[in-house]
Amino acid sequence: MTTGMTSNLMEHLKRETHHLHIALVKLPFITSLADGSLPLAAYVNQLRAFATIFGAFESAINELNDPDLKTSLGLEESRFNYLLRDLGCFGRELIPEIAGVRRSSVAMASRIRLLSLESSGGLLGYLYVLQGTVLGNRVHLPDIRRNYGVTGALGGAFYAGYGDRTDEYWGGITLLVNGAVAAGADPGEVTAAAREAFNFLHEIHAALYPLPPPGEMSFSATSINPEAGSHAIPDDGMEIRAALMAAHTCRLSYPYFDARYGERGKRFAESDAAWLASLVHLPESEVVAQVAWLGGVLSSRGMPRVTLEHQLTALHGVLVAARPHRHLEYDRLLAASRWLKGERLRQIPAQLSAGIVAEFVVASQGEMDGLLQGMGRLIVSAVCDEAGGITGAVTTVQQWAGDSGRFSAGWIVAVRECIAQARTMISRREPGI
Repeated sequence: MTTGMTSNLMEHLKRETHHLHIALVKLPFITSLADGSLPLAAYVNQLRAFATIFGAFESAINELNDPDLKTSLGLEESRFNYLLRDLGCFGRELIPEIAGVRRSSVAMASRIRLLSLESSGGLLGYLYVLQGTVLGNRVHLPDIRRNYGVTGALGGAFYAGYGDRTDEYWGGITLLVNGAVAAGADPGEVTAAAREAFNFLHEIHAALYPLPPPGEMSFSATSINPEAGSHAIPDDGMEIRAALMAAHTCRLSYPYFDARYGERGKRFAESDAAWLASLVHLPESEVVAQVAWLGGVLSSRGMPRVTLEHQLTALHGVLVAARPHRHLEYDRLLAASRWLKGERLRQIPAQLSAGIVAEFVVASQGEMDGLLQGMGRLIVSAVCDEAGGITGAVTTVQQWAGDSGRFSAGWIVAVRECIAQARTMISRREPGI
């Protein structure tokens, strides 16, 4: 590459990837989007693919010790968040995934994560291509609005991008890319990565449309939560809806989860519940084993197992009500819930646990006037989980519930005393009980 090229790397990238860009915009997905014939299923699958990609990309950038790259993504809200907002608008449609799209988007995300460990220059090439979609999307935003009846804030946020600030934003990207060579980036490496990113996008969009036969479309966890990976969920729409209802019921019972984990927590609650619904075809012992594993993971991350117990019971109730003739299969979920309950009561019997919770409700001003109802049950459950061998079960809850920047001194004292009482109760338990 000549000196002139290195002084204007952006123009060089445009020239070197021009043919790839032209090939991309000539694909049936783009032409059908423009003429109004693109099915909603193709659009939703594109949003899912980009959510997988941008989730990995923004995470990789944020982990880099490179303030310029971070600044380039900080002018506005992340595009990953835009994608999640859009997908939320179509979540109840239960549109299945296109397997080829999922494979290619996961492969692209994996490549981005690898580059984050090996090459900031490679990430710069992906930055050029991925953030460049802001410009292309602006052209097709009217098509999105016309075809699917959406606005920039509801279902079309990703395509709306940065609106009137798009040119300003792209100017910042241009300065960043052109300054990269002086900062030590290898222009050849950046260009090769940009070509690679375009090839991934071509592969994804070629798989998006025409749609494959229905038998080649199915559901996975990423249908609900782009961050969840591709683990199994039911193919049955009724069972998926039951899982979403169970997750919602559990969150209503324990406002702690929305308060602590927000929208991201909601998405994982839903994808976890859908995975649980997929277990009903397994033998009961295996369902219990899988639930025991998930319970340990969740509790160590601040979600005591009583919530999983609650979610399984709610899921069982919805499924049996809808299809009573399949109750024997669905009863396996109830068996797992009962196992969790047994493990909890083995540490502190129900009557004693209720007493500790009642004292906490009083000390915490009615669990802060209902804003954090159920917090006492969560704290006691965390202590039971800790006694059952789950490392960090109490610490992860106490770190949040005992934060002086978030709660009053009286609340924090009540949390500490609740933990202490539960631990004392367990320490006094007779061996073997």
